[in-house]
Amino acid sequence: PSQPILPTVLHMIEDNTLHFKNDDSEYGQRLHSGFLVLKENMDKVTTLSEALRKEAHLYDFDENTPGNGFRSFNNIVHQAVVSVFTLCKHVCTGRDSLLFRKGHYVREVEAWGQTLASLVVLLEYIDYVLLPRCEEGNLLSGTGSSPNELMSMLNSVPQYSFYGRCCAFHYVPSLRKILKYLNICLSAFSEVYYADGSSFMQRTKNTVMLGSRYVVDAELRSRRIVDVVQYSSVEFIKTFWSVADTDIMTQVPGIVGPSLAVQQVVVVPCEEQQIMKVDGTATVVIPPPHSHIKACPITCHLLSSKMHEGMVGRKPGEKEAKGVGVAPPSDCLLIHCHGGGFVTQSTKAQEVFLREWAASIGVPILSIDYSLAPEAPYPRPLEEVLTVYCWVLSNLKILGCTGKKIVLTGDSAGGNLITGLTIKCLELGLRPPDGLFLAYTPFMFELVPSPARLLAVMDPMLPLGFALRCLKAYAGVPSQQVSRATTPGDSSQPAPSQVASSPTTPSMATPSQAMPSTASNMSTTSESNGLPNETPAARTVGQSKAISDTQSDTESFVEVSESDVKDAELMVKSPSFHSEPGSDTLTTVSLTSEASKLEESTRNSNGSGDQKPEEKEERSRRYVTEFLEKYVLDSRTDKQGRKVPILRTGSEESEQEDETVLYEAPGVGAGITARLGRARDAVVSGISAGLTSFGLRRKESVSSPTSPVKPGPAEENSKRQSVSQILLGKNNISRRNSRCSLMEEFTGVELLNDHYLSPLTAPKEILAKFPPCVILTVEYDFCLDDGVTMAKTLKSLGVPVTLDILHQLPHGFLSLSMVSQDAHMGCKRSVRHIRQLLGLDDTP
Repeated sequence: PSQPILPTVLHMIEDNTLHFKNDDSEYGQRLHSGFLVLKENMDKVTTLSEALRKEAHLYDFDENTPGNGFRSFNNIVHQAVVSVFTLCKHVCTGRDSLLFRKGHYVREVEAWGQTLASLVVLLEYIDYVLLPRCEEGNLLSGTGSSPNELMSMLNSVPQYSFYGRCCAFHYVPSLRKILKYLNICLSAFSEVYYADGSSFMQRTKNTVMLGSRYVVDAELRSRRIVDVVQYSSVEFIKTFWSVADTDIMTQVPGIVGPSLAVQQVVVVPCEEQQIMKVDGTATVVIPPPHSHIKACPITCHLLSSKMHEGMVGRKPGEKEAKGVGVAPPSDCLLIHCHGGGFVTQSTKAQEVFLREWAASIGVPILSIDYSLAPEAPYPRPLEEVLTVYCWVLSNLKILGCTGKKIVLTGDSAGGNLITGLTIKCLELGLRPPDGLFLAYTPFMFELVPSPARLLAVMDPMLPLGFALRCLKAYAGVPSQQVSRATTPGDSSQPAPSQVASSPTTPSMATPSQAMPSTASNMSTTSESNGLPNETPAARTVGQSKAISDTQSDTESFVEVSESDVKDAELMVKSPSFHSEPGSDTLTTVSLTSEASKLEESTRNSNGSGDQKPEEKEERSRRYVTEFLEKYVLDSRTDKQGRKVPILRTGSEESEQEDETVLYEAPGVGAGITARLGRARDAVVSGISAGLTSFGLRRKESVSSPTSPVKPGPAEENSKRQSVSQILLGKNNISRRNSRCSLMEEFTGVELLNDHYLSPLTAPKEILAKFPPCVILTVEYDFCLDDGVTMAKTLKSLGVPVTLDILHQLPHGFLSLSMVSQDAHMGCKRSVRHIRQLLGLDDTP
């Protein structure tokens, strides 16, 4: 699709390159270099995407439903080409204007160069690794792959550009500003969450000040988001997404959404359920949910646009006479499970679209608020959903329906739960649902590389780190626990097959019965992945030890000598060392709020003696050696052919790079516009450098004592952080790639993997009994390949299935239906699919 405008884009890039080649100002030369990088990466990206375009059709569901992970990346390249075309057009038309914002377009061009470079890394892996590995039509081929491979590959992709100026470029225009605002909220919220040790007023002040910077500074925002995604805990994820469950937010759907006649809380008792098999041969006893946490009632919400006869939740003052304001019992019932990665969200948070469903479909909706991980991991939510379903089959009257048709619906994690529930009902011989509506649902819990899995690195709604931590919280256990649970001698629990075949004493599969996934390969040694052999908790946020004090070869240089610290302080005082605020360099990986870093450093420096003295000395020698070899010494060969270390000297190129030109004589052919532009750039650069040095001197005068006092632990820690920043220099954007907390967290962790968690691995004879299904997914969802593969599997088994792929919408778009017209149209599309499953006419 990008072929028609590609020659025009390349021509404009070449024209802009030639134009800024003769511009000797700093911004002019950066624009010249930026367009050169843009052209190089544009050529690579378009060449790689062309190879994908030729093979992508082989992996579609059918001719009328084009869509898979390969096509998604091809469409992303098209959107990138269109965005670069728009950028180049603005530069071409405005570059000769006196009001041309050269500094703004410098950052835009550089950001798109980085974005295309990241796409090159992804496309090369897809073209050269995934495409040959995936057999024709098989998107989830795990041959020759491991979870560690997927995580290592995703970790190698620079992600900063996807959360900065180029955030959400591949989504519909109506959602781009909304997703950008969501990222701003995430950055500002992280400041509040990690601002420990300060008063409420101080935290509020710092949040307002730093939050406002995230609005105007895209580079600062992208660095903060990537750090939060990489190093935050699942508790932070729960807290952030639980903002939608606050009293203020839950009142919004009732104000702007359709009004409902019934909004009733239904509490299902946590007790044993006895229900007759569908063939009437035996009674199945469902034990109460018992895994992980104590028994407690299950909260559900009944939503309906009409008051049906026998339904709970009659309005106060409503006439009791039959037929007065009361509709007859409904023949249909919708049972819904909410999404949220198994760790957050509730029915209240998803009333945004549930109200739309209830008003448009006209049938009662029962939404289940199941227990959430990590307090209640698998299989507790599945146990609760099964209990509620069996309770519904026995209490249809109080829900205002006859139960002739029961359709299960779920989005994301909720879709996975209702799919597992359907498998469980078929195994136990219970009445299965009459239809399934599954929205952007994961059907495979194994971390198998697939093209759609790679989309997680650029997902603003559910970033990679958030998704993996949710999976770990719900179905992750230590490797030793899974090994003990799956030993042949352990017969304390019945096998899943035995549970399914028992007509009288069925029970839920416990974690000890689940088979481990191939995630055992994640338990890597330091020789295989270059990481020290240490506990994953060493890099999680909220621990007693700060991130800057962890023992890392590349992210913490705390064991340098005192002379190196003094040299580092001199370098910090140099104005040429500090980059401008809009640069793309990463200055810290600590998630602690800026205002509380000094306070946290003081606390953490007192407890840094966990290692043995021998290990400390060895690590210290290695740090100093690496520091000298990389930043101080060069080598040359003597007469005997031996390498001799020599002191490194600055090159002419680096000296010229740090030069500040205050005035430049105009060339013979230079116009008045170009000269004024260069003069303005020089003045702005000089003022910026002056303000930077003034702020630095002011900070030093406040923090340094007036008398020569021995530096305390906080100052020593500050010195060490300064040394770390100096050693990273302008290339510290690659700091995250050298050490990823996700890899550490998943080391020694396996994902439970049975066919309730991964329905794609369920027995074919069970899948063949599935009711009619509608799988609704989106083009840029990391679960896209799961949905396509599941639809293909069901179709091959003769199950009526509909696959609908919505274009340019994000994962979780149903929750955005009130703020985006495109998301609202997607919500209406889901209404049509549900009505078809219920046997109602297509028009709501």
